[in-house]
Amino acid sequence: MREVQLSTNHCPRIGLSLLVALGVMLAGSVPGWAANAAGENALRRTAGEDIRKSVIVNWLRPADQTDLKEVHVQIRFALDRAGEIVGKPKVTMTGGPQKTQRAVAASAMRAVLRAAPFKNLPMDQYDVWKEVIINFEAGDLGH
Repeated sequence: MREVQLSTNHCPRIGLSLLVALGVMLAGSVPGWAANAAGENALRRTAGEDIRKSVIVNWLRPADQTDLKEVHVQIRFALDRAGEIVGKPKVTMTGGPQKTQRAVAASAMRAVLRAAPFKNLPMDQYDVWKEVIINFEAGDLGH
């Protein structure tokens, strides 16, 4: 009986030791994972901001349109490794009159096409910037 009691006393300690060791290993690995995710998000923001700035510099405000502040245009496009647009960008428009939506969307599309190809993007992070979404909002119209 004593033998059984000793073996059961040792198992919880071994189990506890393994759990503590596993906890230490996991705790040590979480900050690295979190740092990598944070770094990737920062890189995504930086590459995305560079692309967006290139587009905005090329964006000419549509003239003689009403309700510009109500119009929101989103353009999605894919890039190859050279920063060239792949396929046809997808445009989504909401808010304001349709005529104004079309004018803003057309001017936004021209800006994207003028800005391409996008240069100086980190090649080793292609998966981060290969798909781009740019939102054109009322605040962007005042540049």
